[in-house]
Amino acid sequence: MNTPLVAIVGLPNSGKSTFFNKVLRTYKALTFPEEGTTRDRHYGLTSWNGFDFYLIDTAGINNKPDSELEKNVQKQTAIAIEEADLILLMVDGKSQVSAKDLAVAAQLNRAKKPKVLAVNKIDVRNQKSEVIARNFQKLGLGRPFLISSANGSGMGDLLDAVVTKFPKVTFVDEGDLRLKIAFIGKPNVGKSSLVNALIKQERLLVDNKPGTTRSTVEIPFQFDDQKFLLLDTAGIKKKWKSDDDVSAAAAMQSINTLARVDVVLFVLDAAAEITIQDQAIATKILESNKKVLVLLNKIDMLAATEREKFLDKLPHYLPKLWFAPVVYVSAKTQEGLKKMLQLVQEVVEKALVQIPQEELDGFLGKLLNENFPGKMDDQRAPKIYGLTQIRTNPPIFELAVNFPNAFAPAWKNLLEKQFRLRFGFEGSPIIIRYHKRI
Repeated sequence: MNTPLVAIVGLPNSGKSTFFNKVLRTYKALTFPEEGTTRDRHYGLTSWNGFDFYLIDTAGINNKPDSELEKNVQKQTAIAIEEADLILLMVDGKSQVSAKDLAVAAQLNRAKKPKVLAVNKIDVRNQKSEVIARNFQKLGLGRPFLISSANGSGMGDLLDAVVTKFPKVTFVDEGDLRLKIAFIGKPNVGKSSLVNALIKQERLLVDNKPGTTRSTVEIPFQFDDQKFLLLDTAGIKKKWKSDDDVSAAAAMQSINTLARVDVVLFVLDAAAEITIQDQAIATKILESNKKVLVLLNKIDMLAATEREKFLDKLPHYLPKLWFAPVVYVSAKTQEGLKKMLQLVQEVVEKALVQIPQEELDGFLGKLLNENFPGKMDDQRAPKIYGLTQIRTNPPIFELAVNFPNAFAPAWKNLLEKQFRLRFGFEGSPIIIRYHKRI
């Protein structure tokens, strides 16, 4: 059977994202006191009592959206309710039962699916909390479970009730073989549109206004026989540290996403100029030592000659990403998406290559015959004793030398460039350590 989906729904600020993060023991969903922090649907795989299931965190239900963006937000919540196997209604236990609560309950009761009611923010159980529970029974969703997402009380009983409504036990796969790929870039370059084009549905909010995506969204996906986890991130603004709390937290979450993915897809807007912010993001990607592809999105807006001109500019604006494969893509026409996924797999495979020692010896000997490192003014003459690969993914090599500081940066750059020309490793970082031989 397919892994069950549990949609967490309710009014804004009822604690849905806090509950989601608590169960998953992560901070995938941003949580702030202001309403409307969550916009997209967030998926998280978890397990309870041997049951493997997905939680879906959703935006707060608003039956009277007052903008096109808010209408799209509500559409995402409606999709979550439709695709869920079980609906978990979260209400605010610090508030009285309201007309909005009754309207939401009536809406959910029309969905012919199992439902569980959770009364959140009950940090202390007492006589008053029991009265609150009885009041929420008028929603017609059965016995309310009193919980506190903040301190975890009552959540065990709630999860027991949730999993008993599943048809049978499914166990979590111990090995996650999914390739985790993150779409990274500044706002409005089309990251969410690319993800939507890949999965062929309006899974993520798309709007011309920068900053529509507020936090990293994870989406399971399969291409041929390979499983992926697509991570759509919030756009990283030029002055994100001085933005409002939500935007700053979203940008920080995007940067932190780099640490937990296999491949970074750096998205550029091919219909716009490369900016200082693009260059700053490229630096963050390089510092992460992650495999990377550069995606030139919105390529459908450029003629063939304009494409070549844009490609010719890349080495000037992004010189340190010269080793990354560049892919023309279009979320609108779906051009290049299949090639992109194939290249992701190729880059991952190449990073696992172990180079035979005899090939490394031959490469080093030829390089030193043609380009022996010169003596720096304030250093002893450099000597090199050998080159060894000490690990893969990312490939790390150790160059045995007499004095690591005796090598000029220009020669180090030459070594890496010649190394890549000889052995490839397109899209993968390579690390060459200068080790002093004793």
